[in-house]
Amino acid sequence: MKNEKKNRKSPVATTAHIYILLDRSGSMAGIAADVIGGFNTFLDEQRAAGPDARITLVQFDSQDAHEVILNGAPIAEATHLNRSIFSPRGGTPLLDATARLIALADAAATARQNAGLPPEQVVFVSITDGGENSSTTHTLPQVRALIDERTKQGWLFVFLSAALDAYGEAGSLGVQRMNTRTFSHDSKGTGMAMASISHNMLRLRREFAASRVVPNFFEEDQNTGGQQ
Repeated sequence: MKNEKKNRKSPVATTAHIYILLDRSGSMAGIAADVIGGFNTFLDEQRAAGPDARITLVQFDSQDAHEVILNGAPIAEATHLNRSIFSPRGGTPLLDATARLIALADAAATARQNAGLPPEQVVFVSITDGGENSSTTHTLPQVRALIDERTKQGWLFVFLSAALDAYGEAGSLGVQRMNTRTFSHDSKGTGMAMASISHNMLRLRREFAASRVVPNFFEEDQNTGGQQ
């Protein structure tokens, strides 16, 4: 009996908590309308799939590396983006923003545990169009360690970027290649990227609902916007 308890795995969480880290730096201005439209479509599709998810949306730039737009909102109650909320500016403190959102997710998980609520499956999606250029409090090794530790705990880290070396940057952070995509910095590329996030999130939610472990976010190793 002791061996059985020792070898027994924890049950797979059936509810997803979708964390989206959205780059609001100045270089995103050219695709701002496409980001807003793509996110709103993503949200509509996720809401239509049922109530078994919550969402946290944080946008970041060098003026504010952690602006919380949605904080653990039930998917059915989450609100759309608009230009008054998503208004690109400043630089890209990707490391600081990533670390702060991980801390927020850690706090949410601890609060659920303390309240006796079941754990959630964390899916952490970063959307950016450029590399790190303005973090002041966190280093790459520090953030890599944070991601490595939580990946071992079962979190899924997803990285979408229009940067030239998207796969290299994601790899340096510890995000697996099968959870990374590059997209073209234009309307078509952004639309394809957002559609891919929504399609695969819906697939994951079906797998989570069936208590199945999902090792990768994307089904195939291909990019979303025509770039390599």
